[in-house]
Amino acid sequence: MHQEVDRASYRNRGGSLQKLVSVYKSRRYFSKWGKGLVIKYNAEFWLTRNAILQIGDNCTIQNYAFFQLTQPQPKVYIGDNSVIGRHCMITAKNLIRIGSNVLMGAYVQVIDHNHSMAAGLLIREQQAEIGEVIIGDDVWIGAGAKVLANSHIGDGAIIGTNAVVTEDIPPNAIAVGVPAKVIRYRY
Repeated sequence: MHQEVDRASYRNRGGSLQKLVSVYKSRRYFSKWGKGLVIKYNAEFWLTRNAILQIGDNCTIQNYAFFQLTQPQPKVYIGDNSVIGRHCMITAKNLIRIGSNVLMGAYVQVIDHNHSMAAGLLIREQQAEIGEVIIGDDVWIGAGAKVLANSHIGDGAIIGTNAVVTEDIPPNAIAVGVPAKVIRYRY
């Protein structure tokens, strides 16, 4: 029995043109990429000359996702079977590590740095405060959530819609709110 393709699903691998776009963008922007990668046409990549961007097997980068890897030493690693949702923004100056089987809803932001805020100096003229973001395996990040510098999200965690992660979230925790706080566990 033939099952119709769900064109609205992120699991939709696309046709021949989509495959050509994925091949072109993986070779153009990624240091290393796995098989079965789908990069939608409108995904955008801004990479400094020394950027490292790697992605595993069977991942999907949805329309209008935006990757910005800027100096000094930006590295972004994405594991197998992960989905970067529509309009997501991944911004790295140092390190963002996204595990395998991670699902990111639309408009998620992952940022490993922040502006310095010393008084008496223009904010735009201050050096960035640079950290890292580590997201474990089997993590679900709800639409509109923000994951900020020096946050670590443990394996199996769920981050609620519009939450702002500013500190570590333990494995299997469900965290919601601004700032994100653990409300229970997946046990």
